[in-house]
Amino acid sequence: MRILLLNQFYVPDVAATGQLLADLAAELAALGHEVHVVCSRRAYGGGTLPGPACPSRGGVKVHRLPASGFGRAGLTGRLADYLSFYVLAAARVLSLRRMDVCVALTTPPLAGLIGAALKRWRGTRLVLWTMDLYPQVAVAYGTVRRGGAVHRLLGALAARLCAAADGIICPGETMRSALVAAGADGGKVLAADNWVPGEVVQPMSAALSAFRGRRCRSGGPIVMYCGNLGLGHDLDVVIRAWAALGAAAPGELVFVGEGSMLAALKSLARELGLRSTSFHPPVPLARLSDCLAAGDIHLVSQRQGAEGLIVPSKLYGVLAAGRPVIFMGPRGSEAARIVASSGAGLIVPPGDATALADAIRTLSADAELRAEMGRRGEGFYHANLGRRRSLHRIVSVVLGLHPTPPQPEESPSP
Repeated sequence: MRILLLNQFYVPDVAATGQLLADLAAELAALGHEVHVVCSRRAYGGGTLPGPACPSRGGVKVHRLPASGFGRAGLTGRLADYLSFYVLAAARVLSLRRMDVCVALTTPPLAGLIGAALKRWRGTRLVLWTMDLYPQVAVAYGTVRRGGAVHRLLGALAARLCAAADGIICPGETMRSALVAAGADGGKVLAADNWVPGEVVQPMSAALSAFRGRRCRSGGPIVMYCGNLGLGHDLDVVIRAWAALGAAAPGELVFVGEGSMLAALKSLARELGLRSTSFHPPVPLARLSDCLAAGDIHLVSQRQGAEGLIVPSKLYGVLAAGRPVIFMGPRGSEAARIVASSGAGLIVPPGDATALADAIRTLSADAELRAEMGRRGEGFYHANLGRRRSLHRIVSVVLGLHPTPPQPEESPSP
């Protein structure tokens, strides 16, 4: 089969959607299919990715488009990036030979409309891989007014897109329920959890972490947030909780990532006079295991009202790394369900700096509890999640097959 994968970002970019898509592309190519990826040459944080415009990676033909690359810092630049990608991607896919199936992700939002056009004009099957539920997530973040003209237009387009899709994939049962509630045909929607791209993360001693040795100045427990610093996360609450700890703060608060909130977070940390807080750029996937090992306690965040609309992908890496997590978010979210089921950490209400400070204080004072939660999380990841399980289900949908349970995996090496 000739298979088209459509997403704004793709490896070596640091965006999680592109990294997960690369695993799917490699799996389909290994099965003998002709795989094409249409993506942007621009990086998630802005700028241009190095390398040729149309490389071949592991049997996968990658078509990188010269879309604009303003990055995630401002809404205007982001919209420009979206628009240029829509136009260039539509032109590129129409220049290719007919594809048997198109798999469209949700970066940029409603990119699947290009796949819907291919279905109508060329009979290409359409599979939507929904990472973020639009326009609901835009309403939850306050970028689109509920009930306004833009909301109604985007909602109508999303409904038509879901109706046109031959299959819809989403990360978890919570989002599946939200899709069905929004009008998607439940028979088309398959839940397949996200995973650590390439399964690159393994448990590692903090003492062996080069990231910790080079960039962390404190000898006390390191509290880390590693991921997108975007609107979907109450990260100003993290800064305020750290300030509330004062002299009781355990060691150092470390942010690793970039996004629209980065400048505001740095400004707030300066305003509050926080000296034990540092900010670092995202790390390549190959160094993710080393970076996560540097943190003794990891933070995962989700805004109230975003349950079922997004799933923080950073949670899977923390579990695989064998590190405890504090999840700041709604109890009804997929992330909260995973943390509660695994016993890998604590859950605090979104926006509650006092509760977050108490959770940090609890875990930083108890090394044995941190170690036990880390072991539970790692065990849960290998027993219930992971690349092989999810890819089996996703590939079945892409190929138009009925997904069947994968064969049992061997136990992970200690």
